Amino acid sequence: MNRFEIDPARAAALGAPVEDVAQEALDATTTAYANDPGIHVERHLHDQLASRGLRADDELISELANEIRSGSRVDVGRPDGTVDDGFGG
Repeated sequence: MNRFEIDPARAAALGAPVEDVAQEALDATTTAYANDPGIHVERHLHDQLASRGLRADDELISELANEIRSGSRVDVGRPDGTVDDGFGG
């Protein structure tokens, strides 16, 4: 599996690059964990990705969840859907 896979049934509905949609799921999970450290981070991240039409393998979800729990900023894309053109825009 690539880093993130699109659920074929939802492919047309993404509306943004895969990495940006994944970033939204990561940000939502990070916020949920900050508000309630008792959440099951892996399950929450899986559910956030799935709700956006994405999938990731268990190894990647575990790796990202560990980064979230450690307080690291996890960046895989841009949550606003913009594209970096190399000139700051």
